Amino acid sequence: MRRPLIALAMLSSALILTACHSQPPTMPTQAFTHEGVSLTLDPPAAPDCKPGTNYRATLKWSVDGMDAPKTEVRIDKLDGQVFARSNDRNAHAETGNWVKPGTWFLLFDRKSGEMLGAVQAGPKPCP
Repeated sequence: MRRPLIALAMLSSALILTACHSQPPTMPTQAFTHEGVSLTLDPPAAPDCKPGTNYRATLKWSVDGMDAPKTEVRIDKLDGQVFARSNDRNAHAETGNWVKPGTWFLLFDRKSGEMLGAVQAGPKPCP
Protein backbone atom coordinates (compact mmCIF):
# COMPACT_ATOMS: atom_id res chain seq x y z
CA MET A 1 0.00 0.00 0.00
CA ARG A 2 2.97 2.32 0.51
CA ARG A 3 3.94 2.62 -3.15
CA PRO A 4 0.65 4.15 -4.31
CA LEU A 5 0.82 6.69 -1.46
CA ILE A 6 4.40 7.64 -2.35
CA ALA A 7 3.50 7.95 -6.02
CA LEU A 8 0.48 10.10 -5.12
CA ALA A 9 2.64 12.34 -2.91
CA MET A 10 5.23 12.76 -5.69
CA LEU A 11 2.50 13.59 -8.23
CA SER A 12 0.97 16.16 -5.86
CA SER A 13 4.38 17.80 -5.34
CA ALA A 14 4.98 17.98 -9.09
CA LEU A 15 1.58 19.59 -9.66
CA ILE A 16 2.20 22.16 -6.92
CA LEU A 17 5.62 23.05 -8.36
CA THR A 18 4.17 23.36 -11.85
CA ALA A 19 1.41 25.65 -10.60
CA CYS A 20 3.98 27.88 -8.89
CA HIS A 21 5.87 28.43 -12.14
CA SER A 22 2.87 29.32 -14.29
CA GLN A 23 2.12 32.72 -12.80
CA PRO A 24 0.44 35.27 -15.06
CA PRO A 25 2.55 38.19 -16.28
CA THR A 26 2.73 41.35 -14.20
CA MET A 27 2.77 44.92 -15.46
CA PRO A 28 6.37 46.02 -16.06
CA THR A 29 7.87 49.04 -14.35
CA GLN A 30 10.61 49.47 -16.95
CA ALA A 31 11.20 48.57 -20.58
CA PHE A 32 12.51 45.05 -21.27
CA THR A 33 12.73 42.33 -23.91
CA HIS A 34 13.43 38.62 -23.67
CA GLU A 35 16.53 37.24 -25.36
CA GLY A 36 16.02 37.16 -29.13
CA VAL A 37 13.28 39.80 -29.01
CA SER A 38 13.55 43.40 -30.19
CA LEU A 39 10.90 46.07 -29.49
CA THR A 40 11.39 49.74 -30.40
CA LEU A 41 9.28 52.87 -30.62
CA ASP A 42 10.29 55.58 -33.10
CA PRO A 43 10.33 58.33 -32.08
CA PRO A 44 10.57 57.22 -28.47
CA ALA A 45 9.16 60.50 -27.13
CA ALA A 46 7.23 63.61 -28.12
CA PRO A 47 9.49 65.98 -30.04
CA ASP A 48 8.44 69.15 -28.16
CA CYS A 49 9.23 68.12 -24.53
CA LYS A 50 5.69 68.89 -23.38
CA PRO A 51 4.27 66.12 -21.17
CA GLY A 52 0.74 66.23 -22.61
CA THR A 53 1.70 66.21 -26.29
CA ASN A 54 0.23 63.46 -28.44
CA TYR A 55 2.29 62.24 -31.39
CA ARG A 56 2.54 59.55 -34.06
CA ALA A 57 5.09 56.76 -33.81
CA THR A 58 6.12 53.47 -35.39
CA LEU A 59 6.41 50.37 -33.23
CA LYS A 60 8.79 47.71 -34.58
CA TRP A 61 9.36 44.24 -33.18
CA SER A 62 11.15 41.05 -34.08
CA VAL A 63 11.16 37.61 -32.50
CA ASP A 64 14.06 35.32 -33.39
CA GLY A 65 14.03 31.65 -32.56
CA MET A 66 10.24 31.25 -32.42
CA ASP A 67 8.68 28.67 -34.71
CA ALA A 68 5.58 30.13 -36.35
CA PRO A 69 5.41 33.26 -34.16
CA LYS A 70 2.03 34.70 -33.29
CA THR A 71 2.49 38.02 -31.53
CA GLU A 72 0.17 40.70 -30.23
CA VAL A 73 0.78 44.21 -28.93
CA ARG A 74 -1.49 45.61 -26.24
CA ILE A 75 -1.67 49.18 -25.00
CA ASP A 76 -1.14 50.34 -21.38
CA LYS A 77 -2.47 47.25 -19.53
CA LEU A 78 -1.97 43.50 -19.49
CA ASP A 79 -5.51 43.09 -20.77
CA GLY A 80 -5.44 46.39 -22.68
CA GLN A 81 -6.68 47.14 -26.16
CA VAL A 82 -5.00 45.10 -28.89
CA PHE A 83 -3.03 47.52 -31.06
CA ALA A 84 -1.44 45.10 -33.55
CA ARG A 85 -0.99 41.41 -34.35
CA SER A 86 1.47 39.55 -36.52
CA ASN A 87 2.39 36.04 -37.58
CA ASP A 88 5.81 37.16 -38.88
CA ARG A 89 9.21 37.24 -37.17
CA ASN A 90 9.60 40.94 -38.07
CA ALA A 91 6.68 43.34 -37.86
CA HIS A 92 5.78 46.98 -37.42
CA ALA A 93 2.69 49.10 -36.89
CA GLU A 94 2.01 52.82 -37.20
CA THR A 95 0.11 54.57 -34.45
CA GLY A 96 -2.27 57.45 -34.90
CA ASN A 97 -1.75 60.79 -33.19
CA TRP A 98 -2.51 59.30 -29.75
CA VAL A 99 0.85 58.29 -28.26
CA LYS A 100 1.81 60.40 -25.25
CA PRO A 101 4.47 60.16 -22.55
CA GLY A 102 3.76 57.14 -20.37
CA THR A 103 1.99 55.03 -23.03
CA TRP A 104 3.01 51.37 -22.68
CA PHE A 105 3.33 48.93 -25.59
CA LEU A 106 3.29 45.31 -24.38
CA LEU A 107 4.36 42.50 -26.74
CA PHE A 108 2.85 39.06 -26.09
CA ASP A 109 3.18 35.58 -27.55
CA ARG A 110 -0.45 34.73 -28.42
CA LYS A 111 0.18 30.99 -28.08
CA SER A 112 1.61 30.97 -24.55
CA GLY A 113 0.32 34.31 -23.23
CA GLU A 114 3.90 35.17 -22.20
CA MET A 115 4.94 38.82 -22.30
CA LEU A 116 7.98 39.03 -24.58
CA GLY A 117 8.79 42.69 -24.11
CA ALA A 118 7.55 46.13 -23.17
CA VAL A 119 8.45 49.68 -24.12
CA GLN A 120 7.11 52.95 -22.78
CA ALA A 121 6.88 56.27 -24.58
CA GLY A 122 8.88 58.68 -22.53
CA PRO A 123 9.53 62.34 -22.26
CA LYS A 124 12.39 63.61 -24.37
CA PRO A 125 15.29 64.83 -22.25
CA CYS A 126 14.79 68.57 -22.17
CA PRO A 127 17.51 71.17 -21.63
